Amino acid sequence: MGETLKADPEWISGLGNYVLALNGSAWKAVNLVGAHAQSTGEFKGLMSGLKGPVDTLHGATRTRIEKVPIALQGTSVNLKQAAWDYTTVDHDAALGIKHTRMQTYNSNPFIPPIEVLSGRAPNPVISYEEVDDVPGTRAYPSPREVEVAPPPAQSVDWRAVIDGAAGWLSDADGAIEDLTGWSPIKAALDPVAGNWMELKRIGQTYGKTGSAFDIIAGDLSTGHREVDDHWNGRAAQAYTGYTTDMVRGLNWEGSVGRLLDRGLALAADQLQKAAQEIIRLVKEGLGRLVKVDNVTDVLKLVSKWVPYVGTAAAIEQVRGLLTDVWNATKVLLDEIRRGVEALKTFIAFCQDPIGFATGKAEGKVKEELKPFTDALDKVEGRVQLGYDIGTATQLDRPGRRPSDAYDPGQGAVLREDGQ
Repeated sequence: MGETLKADPEWISGLGNYVLALNGSAWKAVNLVGAHAQSTGEFKGLMSGLKGPVDTLHGATRTRIEKVPIALQGTSVNLKQAAWDYTTVDHDAALGIKHTRMQTYNSNPFIPPIEVLSGRAPNPVISYEEVDDVPGTRAYPSPREVEVAPPPAQSVDWRAVIDGAAGWLSDADGAIEDLTGWSPIKAALDPVAGNWMELKRIGQTYGKTGSAFDIIAGDLSTGHREVDDHWNGRAAQAYTGYTTDMVRGLNWEGSVGRLLDRGLALAADQLQKAAQEIIRLVKEGLGRLVKVDNVTDVLKLVSKWVPYVGTAAAIEQVRGLLTDVWNATKVLLDEIRRGVEALKTFIAFCQDPIGFATGKAEGKVKEELKPFTDALDKVEGRVQLGYDIGTATQLDRPGRRPSDAYDPGQGAVLREDGQ
């Protein structure tokens, strides 16, 4: 027995308004990534290997997720047009079209028209369709706010990191650099010299974006529940399928965003840990060379030590010290290199999940991502991590997520019973 047609125009029109509000939330998430997920010039040392992947991910993610608000906008229009068409038994009345107007919005009124006409600037005027409410349109609960304030940009406070090892260390290093033209600390820190706080900022951007899409997915499900008792038939069933696929796809974005947040934060923490260990080893080595452990005598002792042994000999001793430091931190730096490679693999997956998995069995995809997920597993709570990994590797989620608006059909199709 099929599902008999039932359509309350007031509820369907209200759903259209509700989905339009979600369109606004989705644009906020898209704009957050668009403006704040690219790399900066502070990707140095081992971090430099992440610059290209991070920038490619930024462009690919924006291209993928900006389809969401466009689809929601079109869905809102089609729902409200359908609501008007349901108000009459005349299949050819096209009331939805008659109650639709084209509106324009100037996204940047400061661009002179001549700049647009000459091709020197993109046209800031955006055109969109707006549909009248049917009489008695129902008001749905307000969608939840999405938190999309950009994470603040921060820099590594190297002076604080160095002074945290010993108050005299910066002065000793500065004195040696003045006398020899060479800084032991700068040389030792070269592999971890990047601003790892940028990795955390970019990760938090993806985390916030993912959380926003999770909220939108939940609200989209709420809207479907609200209309469910007021709309049956083929078009209603098609909307159920559309909403299910969209929600699952948006939840995928949520899990991927959280995993990127964790992965980039873990890379930053590893770089910070390595920097602190390198500084500790340099401090111990310089303490042996200069025989100092307090700031009072550091400048005097360094100024005596370099002339006493000679500049060339002093540099050679410091080079020996750096060799000891590099040997001592090799295991730690190799661990970071492996972590960066694992993160790059996950970034490649997030950039194009379908392309990444093409020609591979599901088990092979998980195997390639395992170094990344295992690294997170060492520092994360297993329950939430397991959910996000499981969701992220369900490739039908991004594969089936609609890129176009929901289409209820027109005329007689709109009034067909369901199966």
